[in-house]
Parts: sequence; C-alpha cells; structure tokens
Amino acid sequence: MNARKNGILGLCLGSVSLFALSPMAALAQEAASGTAEIIVTANKREQSINKVGLAITALSGDALKNQNIVSLSDLANSIPGLSYSPSATQTPVYTLRGVGFYETSLAAYPTTSVYVDQVPLSFPALSTHANFDLERVEVLKGPQGTLFGQNSTGGAINFVAAKPTKSFEMGGDLTYGRFNRVEGNAYVSGPLTNTLRARLAVTGAHADDWQYSYTRNDKLGEAAYYGARLLLDWDPVETVSVEVNLNGWRDQSDPQAPQYQTLLSQSPSTTVQALRDFPFAPFKARAADWTPATRPHADNRLLQGSARINWDVADNITVTSITSYVDYKPDQGFETDGTTLMADDFIIDRGRIKSFSQELRVANKPNSALRWVVGANYEKSHVYEYQLQTLSDISTAPIFGYTGAYVYSDQHMRNYAFFGNVEYDISDQITLKGGARYTNARRTAATCTGDPGDGTFAAAFDGLANAIQLGFFPVAGFTPTGVPVPPIGLGCAPLDNTTEDGTPATYLPGEFRDTLKEDNVSWRAGVDYKLSSSALLYVNVAQGYKAGSFPIASAATFEQFLPVTQESLRSYEAGFKFSAFDRRLQITGAGFYYDYKDKQLRSKIVDPIFGVLDALDNIPKSRMIGAELDMTFAPVRGLTLGASGSILDSKVTQFVGLDTAGGSIDYKGSVIPYTPKYQLRLSADYKWQMGNAEPFVGVVFSTRSKANANIGGSRGLVLTSDFASSVAPEDTYTIPGYSLVDLRAGASFNDGRWRVTVFGKNVFDKYYVTNIFTDYDTIARFSGQPATYGVTVAFKFN
Repeated sequence: MNARKNGILGLCLGSVSLFALSPMAALAQEAASGTAEIIVTANKREQSINKVGLAITALSGDALKNQNIVSLSDLANSIPGLSYSPSATQTPVYTLRGVGFYETSLAAYPTTSVYVDQVPLSFPALSTHANFDLERVEVLKGPQGTLFGQNSTGGAINFVAAKPTKSFEMGGDLTYGRFNRVEGNAYVSGPLTNTLRARLAVTGAHADDWQYSYTRNDKLGEAAYYGARLLLDWDPVETVSVEVNLNGWRDQSDPQAPQYQTLLSQSPSTTVQALRDFPFAPFKARAADWTPATRPHADNRLLQGSARINWDVADNITVTSITSYVDYKPDQGFETDGTTLMADDFIIDRGRIKSFSQELRVANKPNSALRWVVGANYEKSHVYEYQLQTLSDISTAPIFGYTGAYVYSDQHMRNYAFFGNVEYDISDQITLKGGARYTNARRTAATCTGDPGDGTFAAAFDGLANAIQLGFFPVAGFTPTGVPVPPIGLGCAPLDNTTEDGTPATYLPGEFRDTLKEDNVSWRAGVDYKLSSSALLYVNVAQGYKAGSFPIASAATFEQFLPVTQESLRSYEAGFKFSAFDRRLQITGAGFYYDYKDKQLRSKIVDPIFGVLDALDNIPKSRMIGAELDMTFAPVRGLTLGASGSILDSKVTQFVGLDTAGGSIDYKGSVIPYTPKYQLRLSADYKWQMGNAEPFVGVVFSTRSKANANIGGSRGLVLTSDFASSVAPEDTYTIPGYSLVDLRAGASFNDGRWRVTVFGKNVFDKYYVTNIFTDYDTIARFSGQPATYGVTVAFKFN
C-alpha cells in the first residue's frame, strides 16, 4: 500500500515540480468564452459546431479544467441527456437519451461508443482514463452508425486529445482536496525536428479511503492511478501526415462497496436469518460494508497504440488510415451484497481484452458543393474473463452444500463494415445529407461454471445431474435416461437444457458453446436549412444497431448463457442552432422520437433448479419522445450564463417478462431503466480585472428527476415471507431524483500565466443514489460522492 501511494504521489508531485522550477511557470489559458467558436469532427472532418446539422454537445479542454470535470460521472453531469451508472466491476455504463445497456461483462459492447481522436475504445472498460490532457470532448446524440459504426444507437463520445504544438510549451496543474486527494497533470509539447512534433502528457492521483464500515472499524475507497500519453505528429512530405498515439494507464483504486438495501431471498434457509440480522446501510454517502476477508481491490492496466495516416493522393482527394491495437488486463475483486457475509462476493475478477481495429476511408476536400466519404472497417477482438465467487452464505448453500464457484467466458468477435456518406448543397441555404453502412458481425462464446477446488460445487452438481438422469429429480419435458453421469470434478457443471437448435435437452453437464452471426444496414438521411450565417434548421432520420452479446454468469443451466440478439433504433429528429450578438448568445435545441426494437436488458428466467435467475433478454418494442435545449449567454463583459436541459418520456410498448417470483407479467407502459424524465443544469461564471489579477467565481446547479434501475421499477417485485427492506417496497428499484451544487472561485495572474482555484462539489453534502442492482438474495445501491473540496494550482510556460 505504501509503495503504491508513494509511487503515485511521486508521479503527481514530480511531473508538476519539473515545470514549477521555471520562474516563468504559467497557467493554461482560460476556457473559451461564450463567443468562442467550437470546432468538431462529427462528420469526420473539422467543422464549426454551429454548421453541423446534428445534436452535439462539446466542451473545450479549458472548460473541462475550469469546471473541474475530472471523472466520467462529472462529464455525464455536464451533458444534457447523458447519464452515468457505476458498477461493482468499475465498468462505466453510459445511457444517452435513454438508450443504454446495463451489462458489465468485459465482452459486452456499449450503446454509446467511445473514441479518442476517432480511434475506437470498443469496450466500456477501456474508456476509464481517457479523460485527460484534452483539446475538447464531443458528444454526438442519436444513432451514429453510418460514420461511427454499430454499438452507437445512443450516440458517440469522442475525446479529442491536445495535439503537439509547433512551438515549445509545458504546463500542468496540482490539486489537493478532501480525503487527502493529490492529483497532478502535466505535459510538455513542441517540435523535435522540422517535420516531427511531440507531446507527452501524464496524469495521476492518490486519495485516502472515503468509505467506512458501519458495523466495525474499517475503511475502503482508496484512489490510486496513473497514466500517460505520447503523441507524435510527423509530416514526411507535403502530402502525407502521420499521427501516432501511444498511451496507457494503471488503476489500483478500490472498487466502491455498495449499500445493503433489501433482502429478497431465493430460498428459506438458516442463511436467510444471518442476512435478516445484518443491519441495512444508513442513508449516508460514506457508509457501506464489505467482507473483510475478501476486501474489494483492483490492479487494472491498459496499453494502446494507434496510428493515423492522411495521404493527399490528389488535389481534392484524401485517403485516411486509422490502425489501433489495445491490450487491457483487469485484476480485481469486488463486493456485490453490501454485507460482511460471503453472499456472492467476487473475490477474483480477472481477464484480458485484446482488440485490433482498422479503418480505411477516402474523402474529397470539403471545399465543394458535393462532399463525400467512403470507407471500410475491420475489428477483431478476443475477450476472456474469469471470476471466482463465494457462495457459502447464500440462501441455497445449505440445500446444495457448495461454498463457491468459478465462471469463465471466452469470446471472440470479428466485425467488418463498408460505409459511405454524402452531403450536397443544392443551394446556398439547403443541404441534403445521406449515408449508409453495412456491418457483418460474428461472435463465438465458450462459457463455464465449475468447482473452485474444494469439491463442494462439483459434489452438488454430481448429485443433481445423476438425480435428473435417474429420475429422482423430475424436470418437466425431460425423460430420464437412467444412465449415471461421470464425476464433474473441476470441469464444467451447468446442465444443457437448451432446445433452440431443434435437438432435445440432455441435462448433461458441460461447457456452453455458441456462435452469434448478425448483419445489418444502418443509415441516415437529412436536410439542413441555413436561415442565415448564424441560424440553422435541420431534420434527420436515422437507423442504428447494437450487436448482440453473451453474458458471463454463474449458471446452473445453459439457458442462462444464451445471448441477446442485436437491437435497432430508428430516430426522427428536428433541431435548430442559433447565435446572435457576435456569438454572445448561442442557443441549440432538438426534439426527437425513437422507435426502439429488441432493446437489450438484464431480465429474468425461471431456472428449473435454482428458481428465478438473471439473464439477458430483448424487449420487442419500446419508444422514447424527448427534447433538449442548450443556451449560453454573455450579457456583459466577464459574465457567462449557461442553461441546458432535457425532457424524456420513455415507455415499453410490448414486452411480457417475469416478476421476481417467476410469474409472467406484462411490462407494457413501463418506463425504460435509467431514464430520468428531466435533467437540468444551470451555470454562472463571472470574472473581472483587478490590477495584474483576474479574479473569478462560478456556480453550477444540476438536478434530475427519479429513474428506475430495472424494467418497470418495482412493478415486478413479489414480496416473500423473507422480504425486508430499508425502503418502501414500491421504491425498491427507484433511483430518487436529486440536485447538486458546485462552487469555484479563484484568480489568474500575469495574463493567465498561472491560476489558483478553490472548488467544492456537492457543497451541501446531498445524499444521492447513482444505481440500484439485484444480487442473488439481496438488493444493493451505490451512493454518490459526498461533499468534496480542494484547491488547484495550474500553470503554463511557453
């Protein structure tokens, strides 16, 4: 622990002190004012955000620094319509305009794709530390399948890294805050030769434990991570440019422990009494609990390399190649039930992601009435995940006698696509747009649950499999064979009860293997109408897809391993962009209707042996209607006001699923999970001149309404004799609405050469919930961060 702490503190302090020794140390320039023009790459070329007929929210790198947006949850709170849900595995889950998929398996694709400089981070876990040393962040809303590929039904997030400069620069910042948090960022940039430029950026943080046990003297929640990015820009000849990105990070931060909220036992037993006697967590942000012998821990690392080559093969034609390879290796353990009992804790969660991607495209220069791009993509990924669970305190353990189990998932993905997009100005005011992409996807999976080595799990399934085969344990629809089953040992225990391929179920133990083959055509069509140089109207219709996937689960039968198939979303959207008074007033808005088919979600199956268990499922039909508005206004010199908000009405229109007791229930009319009806963010910043100093103050108020953490909220909750909860039954799966206030104040000096900021987040210490999830016998919640505060010193030298 000390070595980890000292190493990261050394990185934070050393990287900053390297530059602070210079007498000319200076602060990075302030965020662009409300009059600044933001450039985005939504169409895979640079354009003013006000000239792109899409719903886009963009934040500059300076705005990210000045507003102290350092985490993925901070980013989500800054974007109307975007929600962030934490998970026990530390895998970020985004929901954009109500489109999301809360599945934290390593191999699960997202609904909102994430990129760094258009280089894909194909799996959510890869994006954990992309948010440093940025030029800007672009959030594209609505299906982006035409140019950004499948798995972007909700939208796409593109982190644009700060680029190497043509002159020498160096800078950084150092923050000290609550829980003894020390965070540092630094960079050095400039030319190495006449044709080669480089930029090296580093980041790191360490903080003491922020959570405490409410049943004993123990703490959890230490933060400890570091990362680096090296960018090389090379112009070997006038017509060729090469951009190389080498980056990596290591995160040893403790996974957050959940708060025990509800007892919903699967089977009455002596273990249930232990869960019943365990106190529910208080409604305090820092209070939680975990099993001391299997304390949550992590040591995750990522390495990535990418290269982009732009070649002007003709005066008006550019060929672009983007190649990437990423290697991610998680090694962690996490708490799921929020108690000190061994009730389904994951003491080991290890894996590997190896992903290769290649994009090749050809485009004409954007200086004519007709602008086009055609291209192809290829991805090949291998994702392996291994988990070791403790099961000795779950309710069925006394019945079957097991103490734990391992589960692994070994998946291979191969995807290729061809795409094209065109824009044509039929007049000075009207632009027609259209594009399409064909995608072919193949995924194979081998999944297994087995004995961890003590023989208890194997013995339980040996007895179960033989009881079924010999007729002592009747299973509906299965005729016993009368043939004993060989001992399972350390092999795969789940029983094959699938009949999807037309063959009868065998109920023999083994490894689950399956292949999922899918293809689709995503497309977009639209019209932009320029009322003037400062006003744009647009209408778009788009169709997007998200690929199917296999889960990882501790399963008794093959049915729990079955995949979800691809989902599709058709979007109808109209919007406007308007600026006035020399861009001191900027307003954008959009309204949309989503026709959502086969939405993927975690649902339930009735296992013939263990009862109601989690599984993946598709909702046949659902829809969403929403609107967004974003405004920035600088009425007087030094004052900038901001307001952004979204309203969303989501509804399931066709889906018959299961309740918690295994009964059939019609979820028609239910709200889609993680979709608050409204979100609102208000901000005000004021700066003024005082001699050589420029003081500033700022405030952000954000609020959102309640949301459900599962389909139908508590609609499918069936109370049992063992049910007990710290919340009302109807609120079991309700994430309450909440409001937060952030403050900042400080001053910049010497024409912005250096800057000091004092900040506070959640300054009124509001208790709020970010997620609620079901474990085997329990339901737990994640709390949001308590009040945090600190001071940041930043500087820049050039």
